[in-house]
Amino acid sequence: MAKIITENFKVETTKETFSTFDSPNSSIAADFLSGLEAYVDQTSGVTLSSDQRSDIQDIVETQLNSYTPENSYYIMGSSVDKPNAITNTQYEKREFQRRVIFGNKISNSNIRYMFYKNAWTTGTIYQGYDDKVDYTTQAALNTNVVTVRNTEGDYDVFRCLEANGITNVLTGEVNRTSTSTPTFADIDPNSYEHISEADGYIWKYLFTVRAGEDAVFGTSDSLPLPYPSYGNTEVIASAKEEISQIIIEDTVTNLFTNFRFGPATNASNASTVAFESIIQSTTDVNISDITVSATSKEGFDLYGAGDSYKEMYLLQKKANQNKAILYDVLSSETIPGSDLKIILKISSSDGNTPSLFSNDTFQLVPKIHVTRSTSTGTPCVAYGVIDQFGTLKSIQFMERGSEYKYATATLGLPSALVNSYTPSQAAQLRCVVSPKGGHGSDPINELGMSRLSVITNFAGEDVLIPDANSYTKVGLVKNPIFTDSTLPTQFDNRSSIVIQGSDVTSTAIAGHYVQQNIDLGGVTETITARIHESVYSGGNTTIYLVDYYGDFQSTFQNGIIFVKANLSTTTASTLTINNASTNVTYGKYSPYSGQVLHFVDFDPIQRLATRKEKIKFIFDF
Repeated sequence: MAKIITENFKVETTKETFSTFDSPNSSIAADFLSGLEAYVDQTSGVTLSSDQRSDIQDIVETQLNSYTPENSYYIMGSSVDKPNAITNTQYEKREFQRRVIFGNKISNSNIRYMFYKNAWTTGTIYQGYDDKVDYTTQAALNTNVVTVRNTEGDYDVFRCLEANGITNVLTGEVNRTSTSTPTFADIDPNSYEHISEADGYIWKYLFTVRAGEDAVFGTSDSLPLPYPSYGNTEVIASAKEEISQIIIEDTVTNLFTNFRFGPATNASNASTVAFESIIQSTTDVNISDITVSATSKEGFDLYGAGDSYKEMYLLQKKANQNKAILYDVLSSETIPGSDLKIILKISSSDGNTPSLFSNDTFQLVPKIHVTRSTSTGTPCVAYGVIDQFGTLKSIQFMERGSEYKYATATLGLPSALVNSYTPSQAAQLRCVVSPKGGHGSDPINELGMSRLSVITNFAGEDVLIPDANSYTKVGLVKNPIFTDSTLPTQFDNRSSIVIQGSDVTSTAIAGHYVQQNIDLGGVTETITARIHESVYSGGNTTIYLVDYYGDFQSTFQNGIIFVKANLSTTTASTLTINNASTNVTYGKYSPYSGQVLHFVDFDPIQRLATRKEKIKFIFDF
């Protein structure tokens, strides 16, 4: 129990983290105003000016931010050099924030839930979904969930519901290996299930990951959950809490030996009967007498006594409609002869009437009784499949039901067997109930997604991202403060000095330092910054500076500044600031503000106008 709670907590922590990247307050305020405007339009004598509308929206948004403040996240680039390998210390975090150069705001469109990739491979034994298995472990998920690369290069994601396998005709052994690729092309449009005739596997389609999303957010071993649908919208809408599978935990071997009506060379034809005729009741349209036949075989006898096949289902597989129908057998009698002819009184409460179409097949199959969880949900309707030896081998479904939380299943015994066995003696069956909400309704919890991929791009064509020099650190910063009280989508945090009327780019060389000495009443303070880039345009030179913040209180003033190759040299060139109030600009990021959640360093990356760097963080909770 402790581990399950821990893993669920990890997923919930991941979901809470994801939700903090969303910023809905402005949208809520706008929606409120829209509702108010609709009220005004429909109410006589009430008017609102445009200023009043704006004021009302501001009031609502202010209240929302006051009581439910939004979070803001930024991925920032920092440091033009790498003097040391960073460590998780307060000093290094402050250094990162002190030397911030630029950054991008992150929203929930830049973040994805991640799950592990598990390519379907032929010859692998997969396991059907079992609600007694802990799928928070990757090993368990790998035996149950697969990813299939389709012809468009996208990834279709399937969950194995049942791994029935194909029975060997000679030995009766079941081959559980998967040999047929699950494909979306063969999906049932109502249940989103893929039933493989080749290997007996039943797969549930969950959603598709587009190749483009994988290219942006994916890693070598994981894929992103589709956004903003968080799955497949149609699968989510159709999902229901159903019986996922019914497991045969124990059964009497060859219990149905005398119920092998067909050729009985395999499980597909062991129960087959031949359609002969039908007579519909004149008093009840749902009741019919249908005559079927079976050939007696050497080594065993089919039952001939009256009502021997009562409490079974007549299964009709309609080839022309690709569906199957079950009819309750209310009674049975036999007509003597070389071929056993059985008259079945059947009930078709759904209004279907058995009728023979070309290639339709009929079977007499064991009935499975499944309890209901609620009175309003759709009941599960299931039947048994016997093999060529008469042993119950699997449970199939006409309807998996809905609103299931818990269920029990028992084998319905035909009248010919009721005096020999009780249902619990004949078979021990266990119902497996789908996850809360149904398969595919909540992939985040269903696949235990406790990882997030956060990305941004630093591109040369972006106006506010420098296209010169380098940076050596990136980090995710929560709730930074900007000096103009905005939350910009991008920012260039470099300070700048404009030298008017001349080209001084040959003096203000990138990598050199700028110094200015300020007299503080007899005490001299030295302001320093490193030149990041110099640009001559329109008759003026703009010197962009980094590493401006340090152990000084003053700002650049009118007067001489010194340009030095390094801070220790006494040799310097001089330039003049003519008007500090208009020619000196500082970065908008308030230094040291915000919480550094994660940061990494690397060898210097050169920024170019033609280059784009994708920054990707993978967080595993």
